[in-house]
Amino acid sequence: MVNVSGAQPHMLRIIIALFCILSVFLFFDPIGFASTMNHHLATPGITTAVTHVVLFKFKPELDAAAVDVACAKILALKENCFAPNSQHAYIRSITGGRDNSPESLQNGMTHAFVVQFENTDDRNYYVEQDPAHLAFKKEIEPLVEKVTVLDYINGVF
Repeated sequence: MVNVSGAQPHMLRIIIALFCILSVFLFFDPIGFASTMNHHLATPGITTAVTHVVLFKFKPELDAAAVDVACAKILALKENCFAPNSQHAYIRSITGGRDNSPESLQNGMTHAFVVQFENTDDRNYYVEQDPAHLAFKKEIEPLVEKVTVLDYINGVF
């Protein structure tokens, strides 16, 4: 047991007040802190991040240099796509490369790119409105024979 007989009364009042305030936050959660902290515990592996997978089949008559330039432009979208309100780059990451799978299940696709977005709003802006992305799509259109796009949120089936 703690001996509080020598403690000054104002310190005890401060400690009791802090305890009461913390209790309110723990039990009533007025700012929604616990609900955001526990979201990942209730649904493990689920985030709001969107993964955007793009597969290309470049036209066979293209030379390697033209394909390399197109791929470099895809990767550069990370620095060239800006959020409309903040003018900050909003793509979390872009990775990609030439297919090297031994499974022979590519259906002709030659290159794959994975674009990560923070949320569906960012992905939707990218797909529907981003001027840099829309201009790139027009530029690459004559170079590709086939495109496949697949988006997902990790853990949502």
